[in-house]
Amino acid sequence: MDTQSMIVYGLVFGAVLCLVLGIKNMLPDKSEQELSDRLPAFFRIFGFGIFFFAAEAGRIMEGMFPDNSKRIEESLRRGDLPLEVKDIYGAQIFCFLAGGIVGGAVMLSLPVPPAVQLLIVPVFGTVGVLFPLMYIDKAAEERESEIMRHLPFAIDLISSSMKAGLDFGAAVRYLLSTGENDVLRREFAVFLQEIELGKNRSEALRDMEKRINVTEFSRFISAIAYGMESGSSIIDVMRIQAEEMRRVKFARAEQQAARAPVKMIIPMGLFVFPSMFIMILVPIFLRIKDSGVLSMIGK
Repeated sequence: MDTQSMIVYGLVFGAVLCLVLGIKNMLPDKSEQELSDRLPAFFRIFGFGIFFFAAEAGRIMEGMFPDNSKRIEESLRRGDLPLEVKDIYGAQIFCFLAGGIVGGAVMLSLPVPPAVQLLIVPVFGTVGVLFPLMYIDKAAEERESEIMRHLPFAIDLISSSMKAGLDFGAAVRYLLSTGENDVLRREFAVFLQEIELGKNRSEALRDMEKRINVTEFSRFISAIAYGMESGSSIIDVMRIQAEEMRRVKFARAEQQAARAPVKMIIPMGLFVFPSMFIMILVPIFLRIKDSGVLSMIGK
């Protein structure tokens, strides 16, 4: 067995070992079960390596890059992820090393030119550095989308309950007793807990606005807070806000539908059109070849 094959087998063994340890790490103690359930799957699988680097190196990087750390902290808050900034830096270091190992295995196992070999490891390492940032940004976007999907119905239900004679707090409790336990209902549950702990309603609403950090929801909270302070009808305010959010929701759906053809250009150009050209041109080429035209042209 040559040296190159031994290196490849060693890298594969290391990858399998990391996977086994990651699966083992997915079985936390009962005291950590609740926190582990909220962690993204990637952090549950490879948490042993991520948190190892986050303990020291991640904390140092957090102080070295304050602007980037603020952006990461904002994304974590928007995504409601039970992670710290140093954990993301630890994930970047772990993914950089893992990407370098995978890139090295690919470089050694594939017969590619030396110029391409020099690019494989840096490219895989760069993808590894960017992956945790894209991961938390995607989690934040999905959370905001889920909130916007449930918010108009929640506002309608609260306003209908208040029309039936309930106050705002009782209407929120009725909302929590109906439907599935989605992100928005969990945020309303935290809102009620803060009121029970002594915060006034306006402060609890502002805290909820900071946690969710969605523009449309901030407008809704501002309108509700103003209605509570001025003594105007909250029911009418919520009805108007619900209608406005539905219009925003439909406008976003139309924008996404309009962008779909543009997004389809690249996959169609890479996969669909070449296949069509092959299916059309190959039979024509074979017929021309069998007819002997090519041999006559060659003469």
